[in-house]
Amino acid sequence: MIKTIFFDFDDTLGNRELYAWNAYHDILKENTDLSGMEFEAVLQEVMIWDQKGDVNKNYIKEMLAKVFDIHLPYPDFNTYWDSQLYKYCVPMEDAADTLSYLEKKYRLGIISNGPSDAQRNKLKKSGLESFFDENMVFISGDFGIKKPDPRLFLKACELAGAKPEECVYVGDIFYRDVLGSWRAGMKPVWIINQERKCTVDIPVIHHISDLKKIL
Repeated sequence: MIKTIFFDFDDTLGNRELYAWNAYHDILKENTDLSGMEFEAVLQEVMIWDQKGDVNKNYIKEMLAKVFDIHLPYPDFNTYWDSQLYKYCVPMEDAADTLSYLEKKYRLGIISNGPSDAQRNKLKKSGLESFFDENMVFISGDFGIKKPDPRLFLKACELAGAKPEECVYVGDIFYRDVLGSWRAGMKPVWIINQERKCTVDIPVIHHISDLKKIL
């Protein structure tokens, strides 16, 4: 019996595709004199390099210098990015309504990779903070281990007083979210905003509100 639902945050509850685009947009506007088609070409290339946030941002800085001769002034772009991205954070359109529906039946929690302050600031900025008790928010930066390491999922379950087999985990990156939670004994749900084939039999959803249909 499912009692607890844990969520990833970026591109699951938060519309990271949108707020990352806006953040990169402003950073490039501040540090280049490009405009129009030239500017957009760089911005779209950066979004490809970003890989849904799954790369160190210093790689973006290096690629901008190498490919476009654009030199960002931040000594550690990764640290600067983490200090800025939360300011742009917005939730998925159906996130609040879905969480409001689910909280009546399940305990809700978050297990997310990233620096503690950065991820908690995103949650607060998104307007979704009220759906999660403080003791149900688990950020990798607080534990020194990251998804897909099953120890992070198991530690979250332990501290939440939840059995892994009674927990669903919803996330968008298969390797980190689906595999990691499955290894911990949780029931994974893969959320992805495009059609993609999958060779294993797991629930796949395209909108967070689809959880209402499968739970």
